[in-house]
Amino acid sequence: MKSPIHTALLITLLAAIGFAGYALWTAWHNPTPLPEGPRQVLPASEFINAEASIEYYRETLRRDESDIESRVSLAQVLLQQARATGRETEYVPQAEETLAEALRQDPQHYHARLMQASLLNKLHRFEDARDLAEELIEEYPYHAFPYGILTDALVELGEYNEAVTVADSMNAIKPSIASYARIAYLRELHGDSNGAIEAMQLAADAGAYGQADRAWVLYQLANLYLADAKPDTAAILFKGILEERPDYARAVAGLGHVALVEGNTDEAIRRLETAYGMAPLGEAQELLAEAYALKGDEQRANAALENVRQELAEARAMGEIVEMEEADFMLDNGIEVARTLAMAERQVERRPGHLHANETYAWALHHNGRSTEAVRYIERAMRLGTGDAMVHFRAGVIYDGAGDTAEAARHLRLALDSHLHIESPTAAAEARERLAALDPSFIL
Repeated sequence: MKSPIHTALLITLLAAIGFAGYALWTAWHNPTPLPEGPRQVLPASEFINAEASIEYYRETLRRDESDIESRVSLAQVLLQQARATGRETEYVPQAEETLAEALRQDPQHYHARLMQASLLNKLHRFEDARDLAEELIEEYPYHAFPYGILTDALVELGEYNEAVTVADSMNAIKPSIASYARIAYLRELHGDSNGAIEAMQLAADAGAYGQADRAWVLYQLANLYLADAKPDTAAILFKGILEERPDYARAVAGLGHVALVEGNTDEAIRRLETAYGMAPLGEAQELLAEAYALKGDEQRANAALENVRQELAEARAMGEIVEMEEADFMLDNGIEVARTLAMAERQVERRPGHLHANETYAWALHHNGRSTEAVRYIERAMRLGTGDAMVHFRAGVIYDGAGDTAEAARHLRLALDSHLHIESPTAAAEARERLAALDPSFIL
């Protein structure tokens, strides 16, 4: 890893080169200027007082229902509030309705369509988001924002090569916190953890102090370090986020995760319960279930898992396509396992290249007694060499079910070597037990 000074210099050089190149390129090509409209439709934008802004735009619309710019701005601040509070089922439908009315007033409104494309990704309607983003890029090829939307859609459809190309185009147009963060995620998917950390650091340094997007990338950066078994570095970053934004619930949950990894279960529970009280985060509940299980509190562990299940159901009722996530959850908790097969199959047919869709379908096949068939799909899920510990764990279980004990043992070792205990202490304990049964030389 480069030193902080080296990294800061690299960021400065990249930004200078990128913006200078962009200025020359746009001047040469004389791009069509963006239409007039709410300039806050940008990756780094944030309303400082969301609640006051919501009331302001609603009052403006009560006075003038035809004010489409205020309607688009209202949709954006509603989506911001959904992210900030975790109360997505409250705010996302309001944003969806607001945008729908804006587009009824003007179906070609550029900024409304931008927001709509972003919302389609949020609702996991990736095909529709891709198509709309491509339309927007064709109209204004020098505006970076829709390239980010398209990158996200392509990633979620499992079209990774295309996603890399689009992300590179976005970064060439305008290097920014948004472009660097997407590059970081693509590097992580391709197993380049060091490259992912460097790109996410670039993203964090490109953000403004105290802004929500910077907090989000710092949170992602901390999780990259945590996954790399560097909890001390992760904790420093989580605490740094809270210095900038004391109400950032994910950072509090992150400190709970660090405590769980370090074996301080009581502290983990305290932090995670605090985080969940600040915002209803599904990830906090999943970690709480792990922590309660380690304490032997089965009742509270089950209650936490029930909260996760309820949140998935509410997301589905809101219109978000969460079939893959629900199938994963049901399989891990032994709920209606037979029904998960059709759910997972629909998702892998919808996006055959997607790593997690293949992983979930393989897991469903295994749990339905079809481990040999599952091998093909779990191998497809590992084809980029991501190095995900949970995928290796599931691969080990699947190979064992298919009768290939050598491959089973190899993948269980890879899971443990990839720090499975950080993602799931209970899965790590199971991996050790399985490996001991397969390989007598392995010491628990």
